[in-house]
Parts: sequence; structure tokens; C-alpha cells
Amino acid sequence: MTAPPCAIWFLRHGESVANAAGRFAGQGDDSPLTAKGRIQAREAAHRLPHGLTWIVSSPLRRSWESATIVRDELGLDMPVEVDDRLIQYDMGSATGLPMQELTAADMVSRYGAEDPGEFCARIFAVLDELHKRSSDGLVVSHSGVARMILARAAGLRATEFRQAQMLPNAQPFLLQWPVA
Repeated sequence: MTAPPCAIWFLRHGESVANAAGRFAGQGDDSPLTAKGRIQAREAAHRLPHGLTWIVSSPLRRSWESATIVRDELGLDMPVEVDDRLIQYDMGSATGLPMQELTAADMVSRYGAEDPGEFCARIFAVLDELHKRSSDGLVVSHSGVARMILARAAGLRATEFRQAQMLPNAQPFLLQWPVA
């Protein structure tokens, strides 16, 4: 008998300086958490189930700090793992600009952003690996990563991921994995 697949929870980091300023951060702006973002991460910890045995984070400090706060708030004795594939969508030269509604095609053609298919492939590769673990855990990452996951769950193509809802900061959700 094989063990049931693990549950993977997802948490978008707490509010960052870039979020508060209403600008795109992407990969190019390692924007730290605000005081509000640290409070949000602490509060998010109490909306997660007991029994998490691993936490994997994006390398950007807003995610890593959120993951560390959650771990400490839950009293877990484990390192926060970092996986570079969970880094935010590379927004190219749109990094630092005021937030605005843009399609993935606009991001790529106007700002040299990351190819959505490659973005999707790297996210889904790490989630496929994490899904094979034998215990429940948490992924802490970014809005673009969450939007890609939600877009695919809604049947949208990778190129349509920016049409998916924007997840609020520090709002955990249980991934339904694998996504079709």
C-alpha cells in the first residue's frame, strides 16, 4: 500500500515595501516585508493546520522572512528550505513601475518579462517534487506563482495566468495537486 500524497499549503508572503507602494517588484526588487507584513505572517501561521513538517520558500527575502515567521510562530524546529524555482515571475523592465493591469503577452513584448510557459514549467516541476513527499508542508512564495497555479486550476493556459485572481498577502490556501 502506498502512502497518500502529502497536503501542500501555499502562502503568499506578507505585505512588502513594494506592495505598500503599489509597484511591481518581481524578481528584480528584493523588497522586504513591512511591519504590517510581519504581523500578517504571524497571523497566517494560526490559519494553517497542525502537523506541517516542512516549509519551502522562494529565495526572495519577503517570502523567506514570512516563512521564518510562520515557522517560529508555530514553534517548529526545522530549517526553512529555499528553492530558487519558487522565485517570483521575472517582470523584466516593468520591475519598479506602478502596478497596472497587463497581460502576460504585454509583459513579455513591452517589458522583456519571463516566458509564461517557462515560468509555469519551473513552478510545476517543484510542486510535482514536493507532492511526492510523505508529509504535509507549506510553500511560501509570491502572487505571480499563486496566480499561475490558480489559472491552471481554472483551465487557463500559462499565457493567461495574469487573468487569475490576485491572492491577498498572507492568505494560506490548500493546493489541489496535481493541477490538470
